[in-house]
Amino acid sequence: MKKTLLLIAIAATTFAFGCAKKSASADTNSTENVTAAPVQADSVKSVVRSIPTNVSGADILTTIASNYKGKVVLFDFWATWCGPCRMAMKQIDDIKPELAKKGCVFVYVAGENSPEETWNKMIAGIEGEHYRLTDKQWGELCRHLNIPGIPAYLLLGKDGKRAYDNLSEGGYPGSQILQNNIEVALTK
Repeated sequence: MKKTLLLIAIAATTFAFGCAKKSASADTNSTENVTAAPVQADSVKSVVRSIPTNVSGADILTTIASNYKGKVVLFDFWATWCGPCRMAMKQIDDIKPELAKKGCVFVYVAGENSPEETWNKMIAGIEGEHYRLTDKQWGELCRHLNIPGIPAYLLLGKDGKRAYDNLSEGGYPGSQILQNNIEVALTK
């Protein structure tokens, strides 16, 4: 009985602090342009990008995806405090170099519920392109994509359409499933 209550408490805490967390302090009037700044940690190339804070709803994904027209893109929705997210990133590292050479872009999206200092330290060791959304944007994006929890993945083909996702169920689907779907998308 105690184990069941503990599991319920952990699940409730994870849900409460997950995807839909919002902050009333988000600046939504910025007109900041998309920017990129490389972050180097040894030989890992990490690029930090941002979108204007006034971009909202369905336009969030569209704005981010517009940077990758004609490319296969794997979106990884994660948070610094998410143990399963960090474990999945280590697993995907085994297939990432080969798929990146073939043209897949790896994009990591987190929200302000990932403390900025921690996020900056962590992404230095995660090769790919990184976005840290405002709490408002994170919540809107998760609602728009029906993401109940993280990690979650979305693969867009060269045509910008969904080639694979596990958004509604979340969790790491496994390297083989991701690799197979990416390989198929790269051939189209």
